[in-house]
Amino acid sequence: MRKIIFSITFFNFFLSCTYSQTTKVEGVVYDETTNQTLPFVNVSFQGSKIGTMSDINGKFKIETYYATDSLTASFIGYQSQSIKIKKEKEQVVDFYLKERSIELAAYEVVGSKKDVNPAHEILERVIENKEINNKKKLDAYQYEVYNKIEIDLYNIGDKFKDKLIFKPVKFIFDQIDTTEEKPFLPFFITESMSDYYYRKRPRSEKEFIKATKLSGVENESMSQFVGDMYQNINPYENSLSIFGRQFISPISDFGLFTYKYYLVDSAFKDNKYWCYKLTFSPKRKSELTTEGYMWINDTTYAIKEIAANMSEDANINFVKSFSFKQEYQQVEKEVWMLTKYE
Repeated sequence: MRKIIFSITFFNFFLSCTYSQTTKVEGVVYDETTNQTLPFVNVSFQGSKIGTMSDINGKFKIETYYATDSLTASFIGYQSQSIKIKKEKEQVVDFYLKERSIELAAYEVVGSKKDVNPAHEILERVIENKEINNKKKLDAYQYEVYNKIEIDLYNIGDKFKDKLIFKPVKFIFDQIDTTEEKPFLPFFITESMSDYYYRKRPRSEKEFIKATKLSGVENESMSQFVGDMYQNINPYENSLSIFGRQFISPISDFGLFTYKYYLVDSAFKDNKYWCYKLTFSPKRKSELTTEGYMWINDTTYAIKEIAANMSEDANINFVKSFSFKQEYQQVEKEVWMLTKYE
C-alpha cells in the first residue's frame, strides 16, 4: 500500500462552555497630579497583544480569555504603570499616571542572553494557553462532518497485473495515477456525512451517519480495517495516541526537553490571523516523536495549522510511516475548533 488518505471537514459548530471564564477589567485613567482623565491611553495585558484604548473620558473596558497577571497603561509623556489583576474575575482598576520629563541620553545596549531562541518564547505561550484553546474545556459541542478515507496501491508490476484474480477487472489498471513520483492505483474509497455530538458531563459522544458511499473493493474485513485506521489526534494533549502508542505532542508541557524548535516564518493566514510558523524535530532517536511544522496565532497562541510526520526512528509494527495535517478556525467564545483533518 502506498498511502492512506484521511480527509475530514467540520462545519456548522454549536458550542457550550463554562469551564474557562473571561477576565473583565474596566476603569478610568487619570493624571496623577491634576486628577484629570486621560483619553486615548493604551491599556493592555502585560506581555501580550491584547489591549484597548481609553475613550475621550478616560474610561476603558477590556474582556478576554487570554489575560496575563498584570494590566499596563502607557501614554506619551507619562510613565507607564502596571497593576496586578485577578484572572477570570470582574474587577475595576483605575490608573494614575505620573508625568515624566523627556531627556536625551546615550545608552549602551548589551545582550543579557546568548543564543536566545524566539521559538521557545512562543512555545511557552502556547503551553500557557493550552487549557483555554483546547476544545475539551467545552461542556458540549456539535458539528457536521464530511469524512473521506482512500487506500491506494503502488509498486504495481506486470506480474501483479497478470494474476488470475484481476483478469475480469484488468481494465482498472488503466486508471493508475502517473502524475506523482511513484504511480499508484486508488483501491478503496469510503465517504460519509454525519452529525457529531459531544457532552462533557455526563460524558457522551454520538455520531449519526446521514449518508455514506463506498467505492472499490466491498469487503467486511476491509471496512473494519479502515475503521481501525482512523486516528483521533488532539495536539493539545501531552501525548498523541497513534496506533495504540503514545507519541509526545510537539506542544507537550515537556516539549522543550524532547524537540528542537525554530521560528522560520510569519504571515497572515486566512487573510486575518497573523501567525508564526514553527518547525519541530526530535532531539533524540528512537523516541516516539513526530516532526513537522505548526502555525501559531500571535494573539491567542492557539494552533492555526499543524502538519506532522511520524519520526523515522519510531518503531511501530507494520507501520512504515504516518502523517497528519490539521487546520483550525476561531469560532464562538474564543474557541479554536478543528475544521479540516488530513
